[in-house]
Amino acid sequence: NISPVIKYSLEDGVTALWFGDLEESFMESITDSIELCAADIVFAPHHGRKSGKLPSTWLKKINPKVIIIGEAASELLDYYKDYNTITQNTAKDITMECGVNEVHFYSSNNNYGLRSYLKNKYKSDIDGGYYIGTLIL
Repeated sequence: NISPVIKYSLEDGVTALWFGDLEESFMESITDSIELCAADIVFAPHHGRKSGKLPSTWLKKINPKVIIIGEAASELLDYYKDYNTITQNTAKDITMECGVNEVHFYSSNNNYGLRSYLKNKYKSDIDGGYYIGTLIL
């Protein structure tokens, strides 16, 4: 629970939040002490483990369009069933190309494929990454 909360944002572009290794009980205890903003992309705390699930009150404020779930044993993960997710266990390395009002996603797993909740803007694959779709902001 000694992790920074990092916000990355681009003018006319994406806002992303990283929550490090925070655990759910700690996040609930600091709810009144943290200013949360809306974000397009969230990197799930604690690599997406159930013990680090974002509290529902936080999710409502943040309203993420995509949640990135890190690497951990599948039985330990919370898959955020009501949200669009990219799971690093299967996507492997994830690259995001951030532009004006859009983010192009790439996966190092050539079998990960296009995500149905992302737009297919027919982007070329990049070195080390296969196109899986574009988030329109």
